[in-house]
Amino acid sequence: MRSNGGELTHVQGANLPKHLHDTHHEEHSVREPHMPVHETREEPSSGKSNIVFGILLGVIAILVILTYVRYNKFIRDESSKLVREVTVEAGSSADFSMFWNSQPQFASLVDETLDFNGIDYSYPQDIVFTVKILDHKYDCALHIRDTVAPSAAAIPQEMTSIDEIPDVASCVTDISDVSDYSLEWLSVPDISNGGDLTAQAAVTDVWGNQTIVDVPFTVHYDTIPPVIVGVHDITAYVGDTITYRAGVKVRDNMDDNCTLTIDNSGVDLSSAGTYEVTYIATDYTGNRSTKTMTLTLKARPATYVEPELVYAAADEILATIITDDMTDMEKALQITWWCRYNLHYVEHADTTSWTRAAYDALVYRTGTCYSFAYAAKALFTEAGIESMIVKREPYTYSKHYWNYICIDGQWYHCDSTPRKHYNSYFFMYTSEELIAFHDHGWYGYRFDESKYPESATESVQSRIDYPRHRIRD
Repeated sequence: MRSNGGELTHVQGANLPKHLHDTHHEEHSVREPHMPVHETREEPSSGKSNIVFGILLGVIAILVILTYVRYNKFIRDESSKLVREVTVEAGSSADFSMFWNSQPQFASLVDETLDFNGIDYSYPQDIVFTVKILDHKYDCALHIRDTVAPSAAAIPQEMTSIDEIPDVASCVTDISDVSDYSLEWLSVPDISNGGDLTAQAAVTDVWGNQTIVDVPFTVHYDTIPPVIVGVHDITAYVGDTITYRAGVKVRDNMDDNCTLTIDNSGVDLSSAGTYEVTYIATDYTGNRSTKTMTLTLKARPATYVEPELVYAAADEILATIITDDMTDMEKALQITWWCRYNLHYVEHADTTSWTRAAYDALVYRTGTCYSFAYAAKALFTEAGIESMIVKREPYTYSKHYWNYICIDGQWYHCDSTPRKHYNSYFFMYTSEELIAFHDHGWYGYRFDESKYPESATESVQSRIDYPRHRIRD
């Protein structure tokens, strides 16, 4: 529009045509037709999502924290039940349950590296192993210790006042301990005056555990002198060798090793005569006893035979009847049997000397009971068997002689002289058995037992096979 003067004048559109009004308005903004005109503000859609995500993260964080707290509490609770060190006595045993104050809540979550059944509990040691609770590891230790002292018992001892203190091992018995130990005397009493005393033995294991054992000592102090047996008068010939100790024994109530001294200082073996010989026995406490015998030396008779010839004849016979593998008992039986059935009894023979009587019996096979006894004695001597001659006393009509032999430390009687109505011989009879023997009213074995060593008391007759001259097993 134009105004006066040619200027464009703006007029409110109340009177403008409609199409002009709309066109004018579109120059400023485009609007939907018939829509009211007002202002709008759009908010971003991601804002709400961020809030939800934040809340979710918070919940997860809380759950993680709660789980961590509960996990650590579980580990603390379970580990607090665990016993880190256990000590057991050697010789006992252990198992995994001993390492828990109470049972774990979930045993399947616990593992350990030690095989308890494979441990040797017999000796002390330290064993370290690992216990695992989930992924947590704990070092534990099993200590095997020996704290128990050895057990032992005393063996009461009986001895004399001059005995040596016995070895401690012979005085303590039933020692028991799981470890090695030593045994020694801790203290020993003075036993020289006798009495009821006590020694102490110490049993100590390698860990220092010790047991003291009181060992009773009964110590005898001897006041009884020894007894000398077997001393008897000897008749020999000038120049003979005298065996003073043959058959002589010393008995004592306590001392088995008494000292026997023989005083023959007054004897002159080159001169005929009668001499006294004194035997002196002394026991360990100095108790003494004496016994005297008479030695009669005669001039050698014209028919005297040197002992060497007798023993040579005996050796020839022994070579045919005994062997080296025989026992002394078997040898003695063969000797007695041989004399009984190879020598011939005569009423009279040369008995001027034992050597002549023995020689004639061994070489010429004849003789009296004196000859039989001394021939057997020569054979026993050469066979290494200790023997003596026993003489009947007292006697009424005639003398009689037989042998007394020592077998395995025991003395027995043997008699090979033939007897009427008795076709046998006497071998290894005890004194009791021999004295009790009688045949057709004959009791011929009487002798002074005090002059000879004490006889055996146990019979061996059941072992003698007389017809076959053998020893039964």
